[in-house]
Amino acid sequence: MDSVLYYIWLSLRCGAGSEAPSFLLSHFASPKEIYEADEDALSEVLRGRSGIVAALCDKDLDTAKRVLEYCQRANVGILTLESSIYPERLKAIHAKPIVLYYKGVLPNIDENVLVACVGTRKCSDKGARLAYKLGAELAEAGAIVVSGMALGIDAMCARGALAAHGHTIAVLGCGIDRVYPRENEELMKDIIENGTVITEYAPGMVPNGKHFPVRNRIISGLSLGTVVVEAGRGSGALITAQHAAKQGRDVFAFPGDVENKFYAGTNELISESAKMVRGARDILAEYEGLWHKRIFAGNISKNKYYVSAEIPPAAPLDVADYSEEAGKKKGFFQNFRKKAGKHKSVSEEELARVKEEAENREVYEEIFDLPEEKLAENADVALDGFERDVYEAMNGTCACDEIAAELKKRTGENVDVGKVLGTLTALEIEGYCRSLPGGLFKKI
Repeated sequence: MDSVLYYIWLSLRCGAGSEAPSFLLSHFASPKEIYEADEDALSEVLRGRSGIVAALCDKDLDTAKRVLEYCQRANVGILTLESSIYPERLKAIHAKPIVLYYKGVLPNIDENVLVACVGTRKCSDKGARLAYKLGAELAEAGAIVVSGMALGIDAMCARGALAAHGHTIAVLGCGIDRVYPRENEELMKDIIENGTVITEYAPGMVPNGKHFPVRNRIISGLSLGTVVVEAGRGSGALITAQHAAKQGRDVFAFPGDVENKFYAGTNELISESAKMVRGARDILAEYEGLWHKRIFAGNISKNKYYVSAEIPPAAPLDVADYSEEAGKKKGFFQNFRKKAGKHKSVSEEELARVKEEAENREVYEEIFDLPEEKLAENADVALDGFERDVYEAMNGTCACDEIAAELKKRTGENVDVGKVLGTLTALEIEGYCRSLPGGLFKKI
């Protein structure tokens, strides 16, 4: 269990999507050895990466312990690189996740045919039914359907797989205890009962537009191939296809009318050498020869699922891509500050109740789940003096040591970088900032 604790600590210090943990583990024997290394030893390996070195010099294990304790209480499984069932497929990708949290039954990934099924959130009715049928037929044939559980195509593929009593895996862009999007709450429950929900983000991590392109490498990395059902130009599904191509995995795409915006992305993929497919059988044909004991297209029932598909709910935002969405979706507390004075203050009793509930949960504070109007004028209540100083010292995207330097400039006193890193972690948990690959933090 000690090994798991240090893996969690390392993943929290380096952030999701970072290659730094793998690089460090190629020089140190274990995460514990990285934890015990001093600044000089870390700097020798991570030349020019002062931000990550500063983060790793913070030896506080409290957050990692709380994450581990939560997972033990909530029946959340934890995979590390040392786990016997950690997929070899993921070990082969760039920036492999060193920790994965999961709920449900985790199959032996390397002994099964996994196919990633992705597409646009704002799909057409035809695309929704096509995705539902695809998921069902892949599952009937014995393949495991992997998706991001997003609205639209992803959700329909997962629903189709569940309808065929198959296994489906959803890779989240947030903590395992979060449901995103909210419209898929029942779907997530069904997947946990009949498949697997998995994520590299620690429990309590809120969904963020920047998380999804990062998690997409895991969707494609788990799978032998990625099929894009329907996607316009700029769709996040195309990022998953790009990851698949870089990882040496197959890329499939459904063709469509060249004048139809829903297929602009898939048509472009085909023109760039993606394999054009018309249905599950075309995809399965690529793998049946080597995986004949696992999949068999002859098990597909004709026309069984095509009519039964339900159209998914509309996507909440009309955006072209994840980066645009990230720009439009502002953090809770940023909105609080801008709109302060327009809403009523929360009472002292209600604020105390919320804090008590957060402490009882013992992992991450839930204050950011309250409606805006309840915390508008009290957003700063949750920040103590040093937290507020660190937040105000942040200038866009910056490293931990840069913030420490700015604090010294403002106060004239030396500031411990490790203390700043610990405070940044707390601020991220509270929704004030987010960590980025490379040991950077971005103010929200």
